Amino acid sequence: MAARVSRLPRWLVPAALRRLGDRKRRSSGLSVSWQRTAIGAVSGVRFEIAAPLDRAGELAQVLAALVAEGAASIGLTLGWVGVVAGEEPVLVALAPRRDLVAPRFRDALTSGAAHRRPNLWLTLAPGTYLASVVDPLRPFSGGHAEILSLVRAGGARHALASGLTAGPAGVRITLALYAPRPELTRLLSLARKGLRELPGWTAASHAPPASPSTRLNPRFQR
Repeated sequence: MAARVSRLPRWLVPAALRRLGDRKRRSSGLSVSWQRTAIGAVSGVRFEIAAPLDRAGELAQVLAALVAEGAASIGLTLGWVGVVAGEEPVLVALAPRRDLVAPRFRDALTSGAAHRRPNLWLTLAPGTYLASVVDPLRPFSGGHAEILSLVRAGGARHALASGLTAGPAGVRITLALYAPRPELTRLLSLARKGLRELPGWTAASHAPPASPSTRLNPRFQR
């Protein structure tokens, strides 16, 4: 993975984000808030990353590279679950190759209706089929309890829920990662190293688990 990703030209910023508005915030910085929760043998951490619109494409590309790097370091089959409210999920299994995982993750964040529905990424235990972990014939909500149960059951070793909400001047990307505690610590170290390479990055600040994060710019709040 490249140590630094330069700012994308405007024509490379996904149209789904561009057409929501061309106004730019004066600050080119990125900010993040996070909450970490210990849940028995499984730990979880939830990030909310705020970015001005003109840096949305750059951020999506960096996150895609980080997820691809993490998947390659784990070396297990990666399952993508596209969550469609009230309908059966969309399932795709991928080899843990950077050239396969990175574009899929980037497109899931930035293409079509991605900002209106969440996506779930699972590493599968050896010999496990994605359809045996997530039933393709039943609606799947992708909620916290539902994802946690997949990891606790052992069919999925890691789980990452991702989503994007776009506004007229910026985007908010949410990431919720679930993994055994030592593995979660390793993956978070990998993520911090990659994000520090982004110009204007603001160091992560911890939000108390008992209350929702209030560190995001109010324009991103609902």
